[in-house]
Amino acid sequence: MREDKDEVLYDLELERLKEIVREGKAKRILVQLPFGLRKYALEIARAAEEAGTLPIIHADPCHGACDIPLWAAEVLNADLIVHYGHSEMFSRPSGPPVYYFEARMSLDIEEAVRKALELLEPYGPIGLATTVQHVGSLGRVAEFARSAGHEVFIGRAGGQVRYDGQVLGCDFTTVRAVQEQVDAFLVLGSKFHAVGVAIVTGKPTVMANPYERVAEDVGREARRVLARRYASVEEAREARCFGIILGLKLGQFRPQVALRAMELVKESGWEAILLAANEIRPEYLADFEDIDAFVNTACPRLSLEDAGAFGRPLLTYPELLVALGHLRWEELCEAGWFDVPGS
Repeated sequence: MREDKDEVLYDLELERLKEIVREGKAKRILVQLPFGLRKYALEIARAAEEAGTLPIIHADPCHGACDIPLWAAEVLNADLIVHYGHSEMFSRPSGPPVYYFEARMSLDIEEAVRKALELLEPYGPIGLATTVQHVGSLGRVAEFARSAGHEVFIGRAGGQVRYDGQVLGCDFTTVRAVQEQVDAFLVLGSKFHAVGVAIVTGKPTVMANPYERVAEDVGREARRVLARRYASVEEAREARCFGIILGLKLGQFRPQVALRAMELVKESGWEAILLAANEIRPEYLADFEDIDAFVNTACPRLSLEDAGAFGRPLLTYPELLVALGHLRWEELCEAGWFDVPGS
């Protein structure tokens, strides 16, 4: 079993975990793990027990740093929450303190990056981006890119991202900051984030996946996602009843946006109903048969990644503006999808 785990090396920071437990004199902690890290649950639990606490593993899905299980921590009487796999978003929102463990990865990036640079050979200046797991490798990527003749740009941290060059599924501040200075982007990490960069910036984007040691130009996939989004917006123009989804997760709770969406729909002469949800899943929305289209004010990646599963349009707030005629599709694309006022 250890051989499989050791193929990818995560820094679980177990000594830091023990120190936090001991300093806080925590008798009980709640540990939150994304799916990719759950095979390390026993190892983390053992370390916590060695520090003198009772670890409880939160087994519900974890959708990111925005998804902190405060209610569960209160019910379980946990003294603190340990959240693995993402950079800090909330240090202590309300309730027990939250400690973020980024689970940085130690991988050989050279093969994937060199393959990506071959695909980027026709371009001049390039921008770099990555997820928190690979932030520590971004300097080395820059060295490879410069040695291949590229001028390199890395956007400064901002928005909800903690590190220069870091991107989230819902925050591309760093790439937006440098998009006018580059011809293309190299994204170290997953295809999902690379496609997001391509959509947000409109620039050629190449993924370098160090885990699988492959590189890929994600332009075709980005165009396919945009085509699906455009089709959803066009379909929503025919809707007469909109379900406005208000996400209840800590970092996705945007009541002002949801209420503004309802107001705009009603001003257009259509009906709107407010739906509050912690988990936004197709099977949970299927029985709302009178609703023609949904407006997702929670996590935008649901609309970009999983929309086809819902059977009806699942618009982001900016896409609603397009469907109602308050914004042109071209303006939405130019604004970068997540930078539209009110979104």
